[in-house]
Amino acid sequence: MFKFKEANFEQEYNNECAKGIIRPANFHRQNFSILGNFQVLDAPIRKYTYFAKAAMISCAVSALIILSLGLYHGILIRDIPFITEVGTYCIVMSYKIIILMCTKLNVYDYHQLQHIMKENFLYACTTGERYRKRFFYNQIFTRKICKLTLVFTSGVAVGMMSFGVFSLLFYLATHSQGEGKRPLLFPFWCFNIDFGASPVYEITFFYSCMCIFAYAINYTFMILTEIMWIREITTKADIVIWSIRDLMDGIQPTQDKREERFFDATLKTRLSEIVKHHQSMHRLLKHYAKVYKKLLMFEQKISAPVVCLSAYSCYVTSGDGEFNAVLLLLCVAAIILLFIPSYLCTILSMKVSSICYACWDTPFWNASPVVRPYLVLIMQRSLRPLPLTVPGFEEVSVQTFSKKMASAYSMFNMLRQINI
Repeated sequence: MFKFKEANFEQEYNNECAKGIIRPANFHRQNFSILGNFQVLDAPIRKYTYFAKAAMISCAVSALIILSLGLYHGILIRDIPFITEVGTYCIVMSYKIIILMCTKLNVYDYHQLQHIMKENFLYACTTGERYRKRFFYNQIFTRKICKLTLVFTSGVAVGMMSFGVFSLLFYLATHSQGEGKRPLLFPFWCFNIDFGASPVYEITFFYSCMCIFAYAINYTFMILTEIMWIREITTKADIVIWSIRDLMDGIQPTQDKREERFFDATLKTRLSEIVKHHQSMHRLLKHYAKVYKKLLMFEQKISAPVVCLSAYSCYVTSGDGEFNAVLLLLCVAAIILLFIPSYLCTILSMKVSSICYACWDTPFWNASPVVRPYLVLIMQRSLRPLPLTVPGFEEVSVQTFSKKMASAYSMFNMLRQINI
């Protein structure tokens, strides 16, 4: 997905990870700080986070109520461009509320992620020292992806607020006082309130910026935690694969009963460790599914409507001589941010199933039959589908993402051609 210079990995590894016990909270300091801000960190809750979380909830609920009023007004007057724009923001704000609900209902699952991360880091620094470099290369790669995602999501928020400010400056430069309406970031409507008059306009503009800022923080938490979670599952799968590949090291066919008993005991010890890692990986996957399954299914249902409605609203406003840069940026960002979990889940599925191929590639014929039942059980468990499927929904994958984008394009063309 991303390519980084090998020298940078080597330098970071030598500076931070080559020696001693590394703690995940120190290594992924940025991600763990975000977990603490959303009260899902396995540590005492900081007092200021109550205010921050209450502010985000109030922004989401109040914005959704005002936008719902606007949607109702648009339906009454049958203003299709207005309905599509307001509908897009209603869907986006609803998603924010679902994300915040997960931070309250699934705290235990977030804690389990942190516990298993601690186990993995401790294993790589002690018992699994031979895998230390490969393990921390994966962790460094995860950290770099998270940093890029953080920059992107922050850039989208800054871009949306900047476009709003530039639109206002352009209006002030090209319109005389009292001519037309000053532009807002969101299409608000609330009965007899004039959102273009002072001081209502200034308050609403500031409120809109706060909503964008709060949503950016909320979505950043969701996507960064998801990336870290999936990458941790794939790293756990890598540990299983590395251990399977090293399973037969020092094991060879023998007719000596004493040597055979020694080899069998060695294999059982190694296999017990592999099975423990494999079970831990599936526990982590189960906790991931509890948190993100509902979010992924919601994304799957809303992805096509959000992209279609935002694109259509931009198309209609451009036909009227306007340029809705905020909505266009939201459309592009939605496509990219919907692609990320689809890609990651595809990689996750391939990584889990690759454990089966690692078992098959093991020279098990050099050992006694004691090893074969273990390998068969691991292979059968690895071939099961991921616990991310729900009846009535498609699997989360790049293929499904492409289908949804094709559906969005078809709906966009339909709306454009019927010219309501």
